[in-house]
Amino acid sequence: MNDSISRRTITAIARRVAAFRKRQGLSLDQLAARAGVSKGSLAGLEKAAGNPSISLLCQTAAALGVSVSDLLATSSPRKAETFALDGGKVLWRGRAGGTARLLFGTRGPLMFELWEWVIHPEERFEAKAHSPGTKEILYAMKGHIGAVVDGEIFEVAPGQGLFLETDVPHAYYCAGKQPARFRMVVVEMPADTRLHKDGSA
Repeated sequence: MNDSISRRTITAIARRVAAFRKRQGLSLDQLAARAGVSKGSLAGLEKAAGNPSISLLCQTAAALGVSVSDLLATSSPRKAETFALDGGKVLWRGRAGGTARLLFGTRGPLMFELWEWVIHPEERFEAKAHSPGTKEILYAMKGHIGAVVDGEIFEVAPGQGLFLETDVPHAYYCAGKQPARFRMVVVEMPADTRLHKDGSA
């Protein structure tokens, strides 16, 4: 992640992670072990130090039984709501100007998210394995998209889609000479499905 995320957003994430953790009576060590991240990374997240990666946010949210949207305070308890396709929050920016925007996400513990990505020819996004059972569907809107899932390479053109099981290491890249733009739906279960929707134990 990078400076495209505002300090205000990073500070809000830090407060919410700490609040969810303390509500569940977890120490930093316990949450770090559950999330599969280092204690230092988690401590930095709670101190609003630097820019947390998408992977760190996803792993932390899943371990807490909430969604990334809960950490961003953008989720809603309503049965239906509208959202803007040109809105959302940028949570990654590539070196050549590519972006990953979280357009919409549901409340936890089930993470159901809609993302829009733009990846330039010289960019590549590497992702760690998500929680067991995580699935993604992406479809190309412009340009050619490449994906590497557990070492296997896939490429899709506009008008094509791709289904992925991303509980293994995976990556996305631009497979053509022009920037690739695509939307992605992600469904991820929390690390502990016994947690309640409000994040309590």
